[in-house]
Amino acid sequence: MRKGSLTFFWIAAGLLASVFFLFLTNESTAKMGLQMPNLKKQDFKSTSQVQLQADQVSFSSADNKAHAQGNVVVTTKDQQLYCDQLQLDRVVKEVVAEGDVYLDTPQENIIAQGLTYNFNDGTGQFRDARMYIDPYQMKGKTIDKISENYMVMKKGYITTCDLDEPHFRVAARRMDIYQHDRAIAHSMKIYLGKVPVMYLPYYVQDLKNKPIFTFIPGHSKNFGYFLLTTTSLKLSPHAHLNVYEDIRDRTGFSEGFDLKYKTSNFGSGLLRTYYAAEAKVYAKHIWKKYNKFGNKRGPTTHHERYRIIWRHKWQIDPNTSAIWQIYKIHDWDIINNGFLKQYFPREFRQGTQGAATDSYFLFTHNMPHGTLTFHIEDTRINRPLRGVEYYPQIQYVVNSQQIGKTGFYVKSTNEFSNITHQDYPKTHTDKTMRFDTYNDISHPFKIAFIQINPHVGEEETYYTRTADLSENNIFRGQFHTGADLTTSFYKTWSFQTNFAGLNINGLRHIITPTAFYVYQHVPTFPTANLNQFDGIDSRDQAHYITLGLENKLQTHRNGRIVDLIRALVSSTFALKENPGRGGFGPVDATIDMYPTNWLRLHADSEYDHYARHYNTADFDGTINYKNWSVSLGDRWSYGSGAELTTQIQHRINSKWSVSAYERIGVGAGGGATPVKNSGNKEEEFVVTRDLHEWEMNFSYRTQRGVGSEFFLIFRLKAMPNMKLDLFNTSFHQRRAGSQSTDPQNAANTPSTGTTGATQ
Repeated sequence: MRKGSLTFFWIAAGLLASVFFLFLTNESTAKMGLQMPNLKKQDFKSTSQVQLQADQVSFSSADNKAHAQGNVVVTTKDQQLYCDQLQLDRVVKEVVAEGDVYLDTPQENIIAQGLTYNFNDGTGQFRDARMYIDPYQMKGKTIDKISENYMVMKKGYITTCDLDEPHFRVAARRMDIYQHDRAIAHSMKIYLGKVPVMYLPYYVQDLKNKPIFTFIPGHSKNFGYFLLTTTSLKLSPHAHLNVYEDIRDRTGFSEGFDLKYKTSNFGSGLLRTYYAAEAKVYAKHIWKKYNKFGNKRGPTTHHERYRIIWRHKWQIDPNTSAIWQIYKIHDWDIINNGFLKQYFPREFRQGTQGAATDSYFLFTHNMPHGTLTFHIEDTRINRPLRGVEYYPQIQYVVNSQQIGKTGFYVKSTNEFSNITHQDYPKTHTDKTMRFDTYNDISHPFKIAFIQINPHVGEEETYYTRTADLSENNIFRGQFHTGADLTTSFYKTWSFQTNFAGLNINGLRHIITPTAFYVYQHVPTFPTANLNQFDGIDSRDQAHYITLGLENKLQTHRNGRIVDLIRALVSSTFALKENPGRGGFGPVDATIDMYPTNWLRLHADSEYDHYARHYNTADFDGTINYKNWSVSLGDRWSYGSGAELTTQIQHRINSKWSVSAYERIGVGAGGGATPVKNSGNKEEEFVVTRDLHEWEMNFSYRTQRGVGSEFFLIFRLKAMPNMKLDLFNTSFHQRRAGSQSTDPQNAANTPSTGTTGATQ
């Protein structure tokens, strides 16, 4: 197909799709002398049903939390979360996720190593995160989403470049981002590639007005020089079209379009296309006649590469939803995912972290006592890439239900799957029909002041085929049992004071010890003799106890319960039958102190009692008082040593401000080969003078191994009403030391009775 014909084809297809979708869019504890609300009676903003799927799921009735591991998928009406392991608070709809996390919401897409996120109000904290809010990409050490439209990013950058290593970016120690409005960067640097070209103490980036035309020039190893262009068109309130026309030095032209649409009665979706008619030139540049070895370049090779994605989500009624996805790739290097890896690195990264890149259909219906799902997944559309295929997978999960009025509760997970897996090149095909039922009976009760929830159950799995073709139609059984023990002791004092801004209106001390016992017997059929399709096939023996102890000191402020101090210690004890080393594992300890808005302290550690040393120990704290701010941070890890950071800030008057920052290595961290880590690593001194229409900033910085820098900057104030925020009295500005949750956010969050062993 010739280039002109191809361009006409894509434009025509986009216009036809636009017209089509425009047509569719016609549119408990008691009180003791202290007036304080009960923690378990806090009102929370309601949300739609949260659906949880994973290889392994367990539920603790003691704190109403679900724990999941392996290919975890959490789905709400308009949000999806993928991760390796997760803890879900079913009352407040808050999750703590770890390991290759990918979150898809209507506002943004987020890739992170870990997060704490509330599905009700969309707030949370993301660690080592990359966030996409079209057309912007943001990456930061931590991103705290304070509200729906406000977030704070630390040690990060923002850019409109879509590459993993952007050709330009606005980097800052701290950035306040008001979505669809502005981003405020403090101590900002503008980078072209890896080279800083400009420094400003304060910078405001407009996020309201998205450009109709976007141009991204650059250079890369695979493509040489390139120019990427985007034309953004809002076709209606319900449809938005992006058209891409790109040229790359070594491969030629490529093009495509994205159409986002929303219908009034049938949900919303995305149609995404991209086509590259590669004319690959084996020379450094297209205009060169010789390659890098001085030989005349060889013949130009031609390849067609394209990708088509259609994804549609339909909330049929409050209890029923459906998701369709068709994902087609045509690529000469499909085995290595070359097309995605080179042209769409973000999409390639998401695909490796659990976000489905296959064609599938998922139907979910919430029933009075459980959830029914019907799932079909097909990988054949992208031959020779093959994965695990389900034709179909039907699952019915019965939530914990009381049997009459006996006090016994039963929960059950029942799944039928017709599974196929074929490798490439085609040497053999693994397939089976599998029926799995996992049933558990519990009977929570109290003995004196101890809440006990023993449970016992059995998992039975039927396979039509196994890895050993001589063993067919086999049953595998596994017995499991356990118990959750928890209690709470508390005492209250009618003590009130506002000394130093403490704002204490009564005190309550809560002690919550917990113990969770788990036993899983050896499966009746060896796991090694089964094909490993998913987590059901890898069941193994387990025997352990998790112990935890939580202490809280709380007060009452402005009608809410806040934690002044929260201390948490937990460890897991592996019993004899548990695979691996027995005895206690590492001991985790965390303490947070939020006595007032001018003081915040945090410390956490992990102690390995077998090796008799700490693996990690972190501390940070800050004091804000009037025009002064003093911050201290320390991070230590075994084998890597410790770093101490200090920062002092002072606003002398309305015209003058000063700041001093220092980062020091304070010794090796032990281990067989300890890293040398001592001496001054970085210093910075800043003096700022307000010149009314201008602002002068003098900065001196010295960094070990880099050298010294002087800055003398005059900045014309573009927004006179926007005061200088270079010396914001917040420890978020620190460049090293422990990273932890925003104290204001944590201190004002109602307690949900979380126990130490489940954190």
